[in-house]
Amino acid sequence: MKAERHKKIINLIKGHGAVKVSVLAKELDVTKETIRSDLNTLAEKGIIKRCHGGAFIEFETLDKVAKKEIIQFLECNDQIDKNDLANKTAINKVCVLGSFNVDMISYLPRLPEAGESLLSNKFIFSPGGKGCNQALAASYADAQVHFITKIGTDQFSDYAVNFISSSRIKTSTIYQTENYQTGTASIFVSEESGENIISIYSGSNMDISADEVKIQKDKIIDADIILLQLETNIEALKEIIAIGNENNIPIILNPAPYNKIVNELLPMIDVLTPNETEASLLSGIEVLDLESAKNAAVSIYQQGVNKVVITLGSKGSLAYDGYKYIYSPAYPAVVKNTAGAGDAFNGALAASLAKGKQFSYALRYASAFSSLAVETSNASEMPEDINVMHRINQTTYSQIVTQSPE
Repeated sequence: MKAERHKKIINLIKGHGAVKVSVLAKELDVTKETIRSDLNTLAEKGIIKRCHGGAFIEFETLDKVAKKEIIQFLECNDQIDKNDLANKTAINKVCVLGSFNVDMISYLPRLPEAGESLLSNKFIFSPGGKGCNQALAASYADAQVHFITKIGTDQFSDYAVNFISSSRIKTSTIYQTENYQTGTASIFVSEESGENIISIYSGSNMDISADEVKIQKDKIIDADIILLQLETNIEALKEIIAIGNENNIPIILNPAPYNKIVNELLPMIDVLTPNETEASLLSGIEVLDLESAKNAAVSIYQQGVNKVVITLGSKGSLAYDGYKYIYSPAYPAVVKNTAGAGDAFNGALAASLAKGKQFSYALRYASAFSSLAVETSNASEMPEDINVMHRINQTTYSQIVTQSPE
């Protein structure tokens, strides 16, 4: 009976991502003391590691050649010396809380008009979601990434687990829910221009809770950079931002898809990375060119964020820190698909900053990385770090730094 109970405990935790002692006790109709004893036994055997109040799953890919999936439980540690944390050197770790979506991508001769039907020349079924894409980008940019996400229990859930656990992402915690389906995205790509139209169903991504984020505290505070987007439940975002602020961990927020709730988060964010549309909505200034981008960046900065990086598509990016502007032109690219360009930029920026690189260099690296990403077929395909470095070293490139008039 004990062996069978142990098997059920492991299956329950695998199915839900995180389970409390009280839930296990009720589900298996035994006392909490019995469950604690079972968890201790499993921990002693090396099958799991205990977390205060329960246990949860962490997937870790160690064998990059065989892509072998192993299951490990995260050991929580609520006690940490904040002075040691503040003085630690960069160890190249990025924590990403974000979405996993299944992308259904149609390649069309051009983008359709309203009410128009077009025949697709190619269809791709691919993993995606801004969280997953950015976690992949940071991983390919040579960072050690921990990815926190939530999926459903539908036909896409096994696909999600298998992809994440066998990907370049080093570790991940995958929560599951029966309340919502796994997130999906319908993407139309113009083969002529590479531009795209995207419709997103958030599903289980919006179901992740603040409590589930709290369970991840030790992984969060172990990171050098926290990378976030807005395809996740706002309460979960507020929780991870609070943990990051309390432990002096820089936070990058990509405010996409735009939600006005982002305005109340700005004073708690270190780097905000809107695109032209999002910057226009945040600032009330329509971003049409470099000069209007500068005005928008100043407006956003004055709302409390430490640094603003406005991505300008094929025109590059503009950063502002309250003292100076840094304009980083885009690297030349043969564009196939722009759907993952912003995610590639954000993941590469986070990885470079996690390595302790200067902000100006991190912007340059992110530009080179994203220029290679748009040459791939879909948003989850990311370039290798060695190819990014080759593009940087082989391309004449000059950032323009100007002082703020204020």
